[in-house]
Amino acid sequence: MPSSRKTPDVNVSRLFYFLLAGGAGFALYLVISDVLHYAIGLDEAPSAVVGTLLPILPTFWMQRHLTFRSVTPRWRSLPRYALLQMANALLIGVLSALGPRLGLPAVATFCAAGAIGTLVSYIVQAKVVFPA
Repeated sequence: MPSSRKTPDVNVSRLFYFLLAGGAGFALYLVISDVLHYAIGLDEAPSAVVGTLLPILPTFWMQRHLTFRSVTPRWRSLPRYALLQMANALLIGVLSALGPRLGLPAVATFCAAGAIGTLVSYIVQAKVVFPA
């Protein structure tokens, strides 16, 4: 009887694609929000919201197909994924606001919030959004 455990190669591949898809989503966010804010003149908050929402579909596609190779129906996984992204944005926002209050340097706060958000995102996607 084959083992249900994933081999190390599969885990490394999954981690690679998770980071690649997440990095692509972050790059899209950065470009969209910066264009809206600096080129068009939209305020920071609306630029960040639109920049967060627009990359959801392409990043969802990459995570679903490349990272988790999920067969979970899109109608079930997409709302969960979108909710995760909104919750993760809130989490990172709270952590980013909390850092300076604790006297942490901005770079440390940015790195910690990003790392925590990435870890939460991976776990929730693996267990809830795209369960094996």
